[in-house]
Amino acid sequence: MKILRQKSKQGRFQDAEFASQAIYAALHLIGLHHNTILRRAARQHAQETHTQLTEETKFNKYFLYWTNRSEIYKRTSALLSVIQYTQVLTEMAVMKQWGKKAQWRWIASVESLKAILKLIVLHVTSHRMNLSPTHLQRNVDPATLVPTIAPKEPTTWTAKRTGKQVPGIASTVSLDPKTQKKYTDVTDYLLSKVLTPEKLRKPEDMVHTLSPLGRLGEILAILRPLIYVFSILRFGKRSWTPWILSLLAEIGSQLALYKSFNTDGNPSMMPLEKQEFYRRIRAMWYNLLRGAFYTYITRPRFERFCNSVENKTLMSIPGSILRDYLPLWEKIYFYTSSS
Repeated sequence: MKILRQKSKQGRFQDAEFASQAIYAALHLIGLHHNTILRRAARQHAQETHTQLTEETKFNKYFLYWTNRSEIYKRTSALLSVIQYTQVLTEMAVMKQWGKKAQWRWIASVESLKAILKLIVLHVTSHRMNLSPTHLQRNVDPATLVPTIAPKEPTTWTAKRTGKQVPGIASTVSLDPKTQKKYTDVTDYLLSKVLTPEKLRKPEDMVHTLSPLGRLGEILAILRPLIYVFSILRFGKRSWTPWILSLLAEIGSQLALYKSFNTDGNPSMMPLEKQEFYRRIRAMWYNLLRGAFYTYITRPRFERFCNSVENKTLMSIPGSILRDYLPLWEKIYFYTSSS
């Protein structure tokens, strides 16, 4: 992907960034379909070779539970994935074809649709935290599905004096589902058989049902992009009001979720909830590349850095790449939306 983006780097030819985004979207959509094919092939391979499937990740166990239980969840999650991989491309297309006013109307429409879909997911999962991504994670290595021709090892050993046949160790130890090879270490084999709390936990118990305060925080996280977009439509991109309202909504959401899990009498976060919570914390860095803060504070500092390294041999390379993206972060909303 990095090579493709470099080949179509902005400025190399007309509409290069649009072309790179089209490639980006196409590859990810193909990847979603490819994951389905790989999972089907892995099941077939396991049946043919009488081996165990690779153990699902915690996220995949939880996601599969809800997709098997609810067709609405399955279709809603799939639509969210398609939107998230194509939103930058569609925004560029609308801006190019109909201008900035149409661009922001389109952004508002997309964010409204995403908010509705996320609220549906929140309702279907009985008010559990929305997790990211909204599709299964790949946990199948295609290399393990390719049949390999290996020299046949004897399954038994025959004693010279008594003639008694004893089964070999290789025939008594099962395959490692991750590598599709025999376990070579006794400790690894024994650990693979240990039932940990995570293995025993039911999929629906991997994410808690949110308390009223937690639900408020989750709804605020879902509506935060809408608050930002409609504030821009009301006050303009150069106003500080949209940026401040968005930041307050984001902080309020995180605090509400944190308090709902870390007060007396409430359960602590599960691993999947911690993963999502800290992902949202990291996503708050996008506020530095958004709205009035980016226009008045971040971009001028980036431009000064680019100017200072323009004539320096090695530093001029990252400086020129950064300079190419400065206008894109300002013009294209979904580049830094984190929604």
